Amino acid sequence: MIITIVLTSLMLTYDAVYGNYHSRNTTLHKYGPNVCAFEEVLSGNGAYMYRERSPQDNRQQQTCGRNTVLRYDCCEGFKSTNNGRSGCTGVKSPKNVLETAQELGAHTFVQYVQQNGLYDFFTKSGPYTLFVPTDEAFANMDSTLGAALESYESAPEILKYHVVPRRIVTYNASVDETFNTLHSGSKLRFNKYSTKIETINCVTLMRKNRIAQNGVVHLINTVLNPYSYTNRNLVQIINQNKELTIFSKMIEMSRMHQSLKETFQSLTVMVPTDIALQQLLPQSQLRRILNDESLSKAFVLKHLLPTPVCPSAVTADLYVKSLANKHYVKFGCDGINSITVQGHCIGNDLKFSANGILYQINFALSTEEGRSMLQIMQHLGLSEFVRIINIAGLTQTFENVNALTAFVPTNKAIKCMNTMELYHIQSDSSVARSFVNFHVGKELITAENIYDGKVVESLIRGKRLHLQCVQNEFGVEGRRLDFQTPVGYNGVVHVVDEVLYPPVVCVEDLVKGNNSFSLYTRAMNLLGVTPRTSFEFYGSQNTFFIPTDYAFEKLGDIELNRIFNNPSHLQKILNNHQVNRILPTKLFKERWQYEIQTKNEIVRIVNRGNKFTVNNAEIVETDIMTTNGLVHIVDDLIFPS
Repeated sequence: MIITIVLTSLMLTYDAVYGNYHSRNTTLHKYGPNVCAFEEVLSGNGAYMYRERSPQDNRQQQTCGRNTVLRYDCCEGFKSTNNGRSGCTGVKSPKNVLETAQELGAHTFVQYVQQNGLYDFFTKSGPYTLFVPTDEAFANMDSTLGAALESYESAPEILKYHVVPRRIVTYNASVDETFNTLHSGSKLRFNKYSTKIETINCVTLMRKNRIAQNGVVHLINTVLNPYSYTNRNLVQIINQNKELTIFSKMIEMSRMHQSLKETFQSLTVMVPTDIALQQLLPQSQLRRILNDESLSKAFVLKHLLPTPVCPSAVTADLYVKSLANKHYVKFGCDGINSITVQGHCIGNDLKFSANGILYQINFALSTEEGRSMLQIMQHLGLSEFVRIINIAGLTQTFENVNALTAFVPTNKAIKCMNTMELYHIQSDSSVARSFVNFHVGKELITAENIYDGKVVESLIRGKRLHLQCVQNEFGVEGRRLDFQTPVGYNGVVHVVDEVLYPPVVCVEDLVKGNNSFSLYTRAMNLLGVTPRTSFEFYGSQNTFFIPTDYAFEKLGDIELNRIFNNPSHLQKILNNHQVNRILPTKLFKERWQYEIQTKNEIVRIVNRGNKFTVNNAEIVETDIMTTNGLVHIVDDLIFPS
């Protein structure tokens, strides 16, 4: 079935309201006055879309991934005079609201009105605004509502729920408004969206603003159920629903129940059922949330949206920020008009309250609150490290001990370890314990409190972990660090791309134990500097670019002697090879040029894809971690400018 939807009215009054004089004149010139663009949308489950568009805009549009067809015709209330003039200059004679409804094809609604003795009531007084369902809407309504419409007691009230005792033209209504109806004080909720869709109780207005003698008529595609609206607030609805007791307790624990009773702001609340929460969250995690104010509040806030969101307003992927910090809820739809939230299908069984809309859902928008570090590791798929934790007998450490940060190697990193080393870890609990403990810091490290050079004590006494930051890339012990946003109730888990090892060799031992660095050692001795005793080499927050003997020898004997006989110049050269911070190469992005301050001057480090260079010197061996810093081996001297 093809449903035709009015897109844009070019009547003078419409343009005057929106000040779109240039658009109107252009349209009058091309199509004539009072011409509207109509979008035809293939019906799926009845969720038809309405979108305003300019008649001169003939681009292909889509609704939930499906193409729509655009055509042009006279706007509602106008007709062509066939006098040779373009456009629609004939004004139809206005009729009463029920006759107008019949012209729109709402015959079943009018029949119900006549059967229940309301015809004269709706035609001889006013003004009224009718939200009239299509005949198809009545044919597809649920059996309970259908049975109620066959009752002489309830039918009149249901029909009156579709009527507002005043004149409502949608472009004069606010984006979120409630209207009193003729049904015992019950209300309808009206909303406008950036997609140009307008809804009443989350039902799309298919045809709107049809002016009648005694009011206005809007055509909708669903029969409105007065029992879906209540004058109670959101908290009262949740508290009185026996399927939502867990979320109700979270609201109480979070101390948010009072604010959710306020009516000055309309909200969307997506409430997981008790069954959903019991299936999704382990009992221990659920208990932690229910017994902790901050965890309950964090969970509740992620299920609150600061504006009414209707399924029928979703025509493409839509991200709505929740009341929680940095948390967004994704709404989506597919080609058969099935609406999803975070990938889960939702129905149209909504509750409308005095201060918002309530969805009852069978999933949760977050499962992070109250999770332990061990649960986070399992969620991230870090099974190899979890296995070693179990071997080490440290399961309870990551379930109960507070304020820890675990830097967990990927499964691939652990599997790529030396075979014998991995065998000892997996067969000896004390070895496994040492391995795990060096990957854990004794404080919470997040993207908000990390800085370059930060040091944190590991769980091994006397062993510290050094953190690095280059632009927005992070590292620990010279290895690349992938920050994770979820924070467990007892700590944080971040992922590293390699296994961390406590350094066991200092720079002096590294240099003296390798004949390739004899000239570097000679230069240091000439200046009276030794890595073990000198202030320059004290501490562990250094990067050394150590040149090989080949780098020195390329200068030739004459130049080499000249340098070694000039201590001040030699000192500047050596200072150009040391940086008072740790600079792992994995934190340098490809093709970027980084200016780095050495002890002498600024040098430039470039990641060229297959090699790293410092000025013109190539780094031939990277990221050797020592007790007093990180070492890179270079094949040229880095001369002062």
